Amino acid sequence: MADITWHIEPTSKCILECPLCDRTWFYKKFKKRELHEIDIDHLLNFFEGIPYQINFCGNNGDPIYHSNFHELCSRLKQTGCKISITTNGSKKSTAWWEKLGSILTTTDEITFSLDGLEDTNKIYRINSDWKSIMNGFNTIKKYSIKTVWKFIVFRYNQHQIEEAQKLSKELGFDEFRLEKSDRWLEEQGLNLKPAEEFVDNFNIHQLNVLKNKNYKTKMSPGCLINDLPVHQLYIDAEGNFYPCCWMGTYRYKFKSIFSPKKLNFNIKNYLVNDVLSNNDVKKFFQSTKNYESAHDCCKLQCGVNNNG
Repeated sequence: MADITWHIEPTSKCILECPLCDRTWFYKKFKKRELHEIDIDHLLNFFEGIPYQINFCGNNGDPIYHSNFHELCSRLKQTGCKISITTNGSKKSTAWWEKLGSILTTTDEITFSLDGLEDTNKIYRINSDWKSIMNGFNTIKKYSIKTVWKFIVFRYNQHQIEEAQKLSKELGFDEFRLEKSDRWLEEQGLNLKPAEEFVDNFNIHQLNVLKNKNYKTKMSPGCLINDLPVHQLYIDAEGNFYPCCWMGTYRYKFKSIFSPKKLNFNIKNYLVNDVLSNNDVKKFFQSTKNYESAHDCCKLQCGVNNNG
């Protein structure tokens, strides 16, 4: 089997309060925090005998706030896997970043999510701290680890794109990655939508899925490569398995066979082969290839956009 790429949320902890984050929504609705951290022993055992690559990024939390993140990365690196980390990068010390730099290698990558410059990044990424982010980057760039500045375009930062790209080069980032906005199905009165040239028109497909009962399209399941479930399979901070991170959001996590209240494919009790060889799981992945049989989440995220 080819390497499986995994999208893993090590922790549900984060210091930010991004308005459209699942974590923010949960707190506003229930006035409490669900704090979970992935068990390192369970994770390593789950992967036993299967080659893999890791993408640390969360639906709710930021990877770097896992209590034992250095140990987690170190033990994974001892198995030879590649690691990519997506983080806001705030509030970690120079010593913390130095230790992480000593663990990671040239095959690894850190993406700093910076939506604008010092004056605008904090507008959406509430509580982010520019000074500590820059200190973290300046520390980690001394190591042979690829660094990326990921810039999501919002109405308030679209005028800063060229300046941010220039700054990224001056600072020494290896890549500046511009992402068009795709969060406009939300109706929360937020004036975040940028000019149309910066809007991902995939939202047209998603609106059709949600509102047009006669709408149909082809499917391009993001979890499958050559019909095998090997791409960006998701494990949340509780250790629960889902086909992708979208299925692990509050909107869908209890509405499929992967619900923690149903079969509960948790890494505490299963190995990779146990999950992927399960007949119900096989049927699910098969269903994603056809619009009529696909789960609602799959239709929304993996239906083919026919609008350019």
